[in-house]
Amino acid sequence: MDCDVVVVGAGPVGLTLALILHQLGHKVQVLERHVEHFKQPRAVGIYHQALRLYKDLGLFDEMVKEKAFQDVSDFLSDTAELVDENGQVLAAFPFTFATSRSGTRSSLALHQPTYERILEQACRDRGVLVRRGIEVITVEDLGDSVKVLFGNAVKGKTVSEPSGTVQAKFVAGCDGANSIVRRSAGITFIPLEGANSKWLVVDIIPKNPEAPFKWTDARQARQYLDYRRPRTSVPSPLNRRRWEFMVLPEESPEAVVDDAFIWTLLGDFYGCTPSSAEIERKTVYPLKGGWVDTFVKGRIALAGDASHLAPQFLGQGLNSGLRDAKSLSWRLDFALKYPAENWAKLLQDYSTEQLGVTKVFVTAAIETEKLYAITDPAEAKARNEAVKAGRISPPPNLEILESPGMFFKPEGLVAVRGEDGPGSLFMNAPVSKDDKQDLFDQVVGTGWVLISVNYDPLAALSTQTVADYKHYLRGLAAHFGPAGLTDLSGSYQKWFSKHEAAAVLVRPDYYLFGIVKERANIDTMIKAAIDHVRNR
Repeated sequence: MDCDVVVVGAGPVGLTLALILHQLGHKVQVLERHVEHFKQPRAVGIYHQALRLYKDLGLFDEMVKEKAFQDVSDFLSDTAELVDENGQVLAAFPFTFATSRSGTRSSLALHQPTYERILEQACRDRGVLVRRGIEVITVEDLGDSVKVLFGNAVKGKTVSEPSGTVQAKFVAGCDGANSIVRRSAGITFIPLEGANSKWLVVDIIPKNPEAPFKWTDARQARQYLDYRRPRTSVPSPLNRRRWEFMVLPEESPEAVVDDAFIWTLLGDFYGCTPSSAEIERKTVYPLKGGWVDTFVKGRIALAGDASHLAPQFLGQGLNSGLRDAKSLSWRLDFALKYPAENWAKLLQDYSTEQLGVTKVFVTAAIETEKLYAITDPAEAKARNEAVKAGRISPPPNLEILESPGMFFKPEGLVAVRGEDGPGSLFMNAPVSKDDKQDLFDQVVGTGWVLISVNYDPLAALSTQTVADYKHYLRGLAAHFGPAGLTDLSGSYQKWFSKHEAAAVLVRPDYYLFGIVKERANIDTMIKAAIDHVRNR
């Protein structure tokens, strides 16, 4: 066996998954066909669940220092607007600057080239083998292991003859929309009807720091519901700007990427000219949406664009892939540490949960595209009236797992349901213990964490349950109060009091497994988690 896990694809999802698995003690190789990482921006925002996991990986501070992550709240409006063709505001939504459940800003601006460089360097520094210029030809599940056949990548050519193999216990396909891992496993991608427009994306670099503040929308994120040319205006890190323009039915993708055409659009709509900026990136892409029939087949798992695609309007492309990586990592960790257990069911839980979330955000993104991409004046007028009247669906809550999911929900024992109930994202607020003060995750640690107020929750467990909790779940425990943690913001005390909770159990991916009202039921909840993981 060459390694524990082969990750195919050295994009952010693959590199992040590799780093998490390495942190958990596993030997990982990353195979990537491109010789160098992509040096132009794609995603421009990163959300708090991802920021939380980079804090756990010890990379958050470096990302901020190197401006891969940037807080733009000081110079950007705290609302995002939907406006009509005349610039009239139809609706405004809070922009994502507030502190989130993860203890960070809800989102930060992202400079993807810097971000990917830091991720890859962290892999190399920490002992993850990243092999570039390697094109995977096929992946074979042998039952007790997986064999990856590869050749040396040749630009512009398809490699068909293998020149080497890697054998591992599992393979994770993080290799994008045209995933060879997905095809090798026989997993089907199911396109969702509805997304059919094409969009021109233009990234701009200002020639001086003051230039962006003279352009239209200088301090504002806006979606223009303009039937003449639907378009998007969003900030980018490092003082850059991104504009997106719908390609009209009579236009060709080749014509709209011409510099003269682009400068006409930028000048007419935003007052941005070649004298004040230069084009960093220009591309046209058709909007697509869909998902796979399963994220897992045997010892092969998928994450990121290999498993789902969505129009860009909800900003969930990269962020959904990072949620996949976190959710998959702890399940692979269990499968690797306890190979005699029935880990296949646990991996299938990953597929079930992520499919549930995926279907929600992909469907919502496609419906959003339908809302934005209207070019008929009469339809646009009716749409704008509906938006102004508030008759449009709010964005989905992606901080709650869809059912069925791996969480504790027996009648009579659950303290609360809904956005604070089992399957919801749990908070990460400031705490202190002894001389250490930080967010909860950084003081206590992450993994399976049992939390209570005013008493040690392990004292509520039988001796056997404590032993099993520590053995199978590598479980941690913490409590607020005497000899425990200090709740610096009061958030935990308030939450436990509001929901009359005796204890909560948090999963390694920050979601609540369970909540109980009675101390006597904590043992039952822990046993349920152990039995579920072991498929007993």
